[in-house]
Amino acid sequence: MHRKLAPALAVLVLACGGGDDGTIDPTDVMFGDTALVVVVNPTVNDDNDDNLPAPGAVRAGVRLRSDDGRQATTGADGVAVLAPLTPGARTITVSGDGIDGSFTVTMTDGDLLELALAADGARAEVMVSIDYRAARVVELTPTMTNQEVNAALAVSDTLVFVAGGRYEGDLDFSGSRVTLFGEGVFGGRVTLAGDVTMSGSDSRIRGATITGDLAAPASGLGLSFSSVAGAITVTGSDATLLTNRLCGTASVTGSGAVVVGNAGLAPVACP
Repeated sequence: MHRKLAPALAVLVLACGGGDDGTIDPTDVMFGDTALVVVVNPTVNDDNDDNLPAPGAVRAGVRLRSDDGRQATTGADGVAVLAPLTPGARTITVSGDGIDGSFTVTMTDGDLLELALAADGARAEVMVSIDYRAARVVELTPTMTNQEVNAALAVSDTLVFVAGGRYEGDLDFSGSRVTLFGEGVFGGRVTLAGDVTMSGSDSRIRGATITGDLAAPASGLGLSFSSVAGAITVTGSDATLLTNRLCGTASVTGSGAVVVGNAGLAPVACP
């Protein structure tokens, strides 16, 4: 099953370095680049409630190459980034350590696509995909008040790009289809210092550290490349949790949840 959560534009903030083989350092992917983020063979967490292709065993040293010449190699975290890509249908070959497969994606100009990939032998199957586009983009800075930040999160169909820094106070994603993009590796540059509630449907957070609790009573939560220090409670349906660090107590009870590659959720311990 491929799950798409809209909308947003592209900014990429992950942890791995560039290399002489053409690998792109994820921190060099700019806002608005056409970019593909691939997590190879992530562990399926016990809270997953969807039927997904079984991941293979190999994560590090897997090479991905697009038919327009971009290439990258996964690190120990299994993450690789191809950017910038030429918009259109792209065939991505996957090779290394016994893997020799391919898959196809369609990239729109300025699109960011994240996907988890199950790969072994000649098999390269997409487990889940998340893409982002937005007509409305709002930028937040740490000098803004908590009231101003919450006002931005109340407007539906908005991408909220969050500049690095610390944002004090509780936040409520009261609008629907609101996407918060934070700068930094696993939220290393953006700190949301308070509790966060996702009360609007189909909203998501990417690249932020939450020091308090995260509650998601609405359907369609998306959480990726983020850290939550407090408790996380997901009761809404059709949530997607991809490659996060969840080091407090966690409860994911909503139906249809896709939960892969998350540290702190069994069977993966929090680092």
